[in-house]
Amino acid sequence: MAKNTLLITGATGMIGFRTLIHLLEQGSFNVRVAVRSQSSLDKLLSYKQIAPYASQLESTIVPDITVPGAYDEAVKGATHIIHVASPIPSPQTADFETDLVQPAIQGTVGILQSAHKVTGIKKIVITASIASITSEAHSASGATVNEESRATDIKRPFPNAFAAYAASKALSFEATDDFIAKHNPAFSVVRILPTFVIGRDDTVTDVSQIAKGTNGLVMGPLLGHAQVNAMSGASVHLDDVAKLHVLALDPAISDNDIFLASSPASFEWADSLDIVKRQYPKQYAAGLFKFDSIPRPETRAVHVDSSRATKTFGIQFKTFEEQVVSVVDHFLELATAK
Repeated sequence: MAKNTLLITGATGMIGFRTLIHLLEQGSFNVRVAVRSQSSLDKLLSYKQIAPYASQLESTIVPDITVPGAYDEAVKGATHIIHVASPIPSPQTADFETDLVQPAIQGTVGILQSAHKVTGIKKIVITASIASITSEAHSASGATVNEESRATDIKRPFPNAFAAYAASKALSFEATDDFIAKHNPAFSVVRILPTFVIGRDDTVTDVSQIAKGTNGLVMGPLLGHAQVNAMSGASVHLDDVAKLHVLALDPAISDNDIFLASSPASFEWADSLDIVKRQYPKQYAAGLFKFDSIPRPETRAVHVDSSRATKTFGIQFKTFEEQVVSVVDHFLELATAK
């Protein structure tokens, strides 16, 4: 029997790449990656994790996801879509609305529109975020955040890139709801809402980039970079997020469902320092970690109920310690390879 074709966007990023690897290892689909340029595709194909599957990958170039009809060609012949692509803030982000918010909304709505124009699409799995359904203030209030929560607080102008990013996820989520309500598409839509994603990022191949993205919440302080603000104490292993995207393709999963992805055990970000002392005593003694010279990171307690994913998929979320070990092992691997 011929395999169905799955289109994945955002495969050059942390979550998308790990999801792509899970898809390829599973082998249930012909996989088509949508990338923004030939150079992005070349870089993707250069990763050693892709090498065993490179000849099996289809590819399509979508230079600008904000253009109407950007995904029209990419979706043709596909039966399933995993949409991960969405801009993330960086020090170079200048215009929050133009660089973060609008591309997130237009990219998500655009792929829904393209899928709606063709026949044969059965399901779209979208990477959302806990920020899609709750604000920092609400999550810090002591309220339990679950899939029924709707407590975002979007205020323009955005004070910083993180606020704009959170708004981009919330507004994309709302736009998806609006699309489903208006068009009642033939395909189902499932959304995965991770908290802070921590874990070995195989798109990082140089030790200087080890604190890139959300892994910086762990590796930043470990390498002596003081945390500026208290951060929400909710995280999830990268592996678990990727697995959920693939598990959500199961036709038994109900239409238009959402799943929070978060390790249920409480923790503090400063626990990472103690984990390193315990798990890597020789490397700590050798001075590879620099956290003794900075204040311990602060944590805002939050309560996230991710039991729906556990009950539905049987997934047991990895602990914060497993997340830290995953990233630190990668750091040490890259550091010793220099």
